[in-house]
Amino acid sequence: MNLACITALCGVMLCACHPQPEYHYLQINDGGEYGPELALVASFLKDTEQREPLRLRLVPDEVPDPWTAGICIDFYASWEDDASPGGILISKTWLVPREDPLAGRTNTSRAACHDGGETIIPITELEPPFIALRVEGLSLGDEGYPLVRVVGIRVRETAGSEYIRSSQGKKGEKAYARLQAKIQALEAALQDYLNPQVQYAPCLLWIAAAGDLMMDQGASELLFNEGPLSVFGGTAELLAKADLTLVNLEGVVSSRGTKVKKSFNFRFEPKLVEALGNAGIDAVLLANNHAFDYGPVGFLDSLDHLEKAGIGVLGAGLNEAAAAAPFVFSQGNHKVRAFGLASFPREKNGWDGLTVAATQDNAGLLHAGKSGGERLKPHFSQDPASLDVVLFHGGEEWSRRPDTATRTLYTDLVQQGADLVIGSHPHVIQGFEWVLGKPVFWSLGNYVFGGIGNTDGGEEGLFIMLGFWGNRLVYLEPYPLSMSHTRTEIGAPEGLNRFYTLSQELRTQKPF
Repeated sequence: MNLACITALCGVMLCACHPQPEYHYLQINDGGEYGPELALVASFLKDTEQREPLRLRLVPDEVPDPWTAGICIDFYASWEDDASPGGILISKTWLVPREDPLAGRTNTSRAACHDGGETIIPITELEPPFIALRVEGLSLGDEGYPLVRVVGIRVRETAGSEYIRSSQGKKGEKAYARLQAKIQALEAALQDYLNPQVQYAPCLLWIAAAGDLMMDQGASELLFNEGPLSVFGGTAELLAKADLTLVNLEGVVSSRGTKVKKSFNFRFEPKLVEALGNAGIDAVLLANNHAFDYGPVGFLDSLDHLEKAGIGVLGAGLNEAAAAAPFVFSQGNHKVRAFGLASFPREKNGWDGLTVAATQDNAGLLHAGKSGGERLKPHFSQDPASLDVVLFHGGEEWSRRPDTATRTLYTDLVQQGADLVIGSHPHVIQGFEWVLGKPVFWSLGNYVFGGIGNTDGGEEGLFIMLGFWGNRLVYLEPYPLSMSHTRTEIGAPEGLNRFYTLSQELRTQKPF
């Protein structure tokens, strides 16, 4: 490095080849690309108490001839999984390949990252509207993840010192021995002084989410008799791998209650909740238009059975306060607060969800039409380490685009502190969008829903795996779903085309 730059950083110039033999010039080579790391070394060079015992003279005005420098500090960078370069570690940084979430890619190769085929940035610089790609199937924090950059220094003698050694006989040998001792002392002092800026492996939280889960019409029996794979197909493995799984449960968990006059009524055996928990489902949205299919008795039974099975309930409770309270999930340094909210319209048969909205004294749903959104706002955390998730049930059924009222409601939730919003109720896939820098999935469509065939898109769905670092979305991995009555499978990649097209349309429309 140009030693004038060191002068600017240190306020002095290091010198060590003074007429007095106990001093030596010091040369620094950093190539101009190690600014933060150079600043750490410069802080050592400015510290008189550290420097003076090493007999490193300061020369404030003149730049020494590099040929006469006896000691050199070289900066280097390498990938952590390469052969150990030795030297003194100064920094360790985790990097990711940055990508547009609508590009249709979730993975790339190490070669593409190293050869300039990808845009590589530190994870701390990843911001909307971008996400990260896996590298050869590995994500941040996985063992063997290949994009961990380490920067360090090596202290060595220079070519000039070897010339002195070889040309000055015994005198040169003694001078060379003193130089070697000086190098060792400088290495030890730097090792003790420097506080490496090491970023430890980012710990990600993986959230799995899907849309409408309706376990009537034989789906429950299939789950009981043949296990999760028979109903959830390839997503069964994803349910088991995720740290937290959230779905919308369409129906009543009860063997009691009176059937309400509605277009459709769904009810499941109480033992279903244990099977869902064993499959990996952690919390369900009950703020939907089927939670009261068998009246208050069936609704209260659902709350009771889910609580006993340890499955969280979102957007419903014994009163308004309980319905607005979050399901709290903690793992390591991660804390998730998941909420539920309904805003579905009156059904054609006349049944209106507003009639079952929770009140101060009555059990029910948290409904936006009864100021449910306002009830959520005080619960949102301002802690960047906390992730606030809202599962929403509403909008227009069979519509491919969010309506104006839903967009207004979602935007308000994000403005108040929601970090992630996931929608259901339309029964078809809608697009993905960043709303004020937060990820919003307008509708994931159906997950398991017997009898939905012969509809325009109802047999399709979207399963998403989301990797979060704090409240920052790092990975977005969507899976297309294909339904055949009560069985769901992961579809062909082409099944995502509609999702990406709808998302692109949202991006290019006029700002809301």
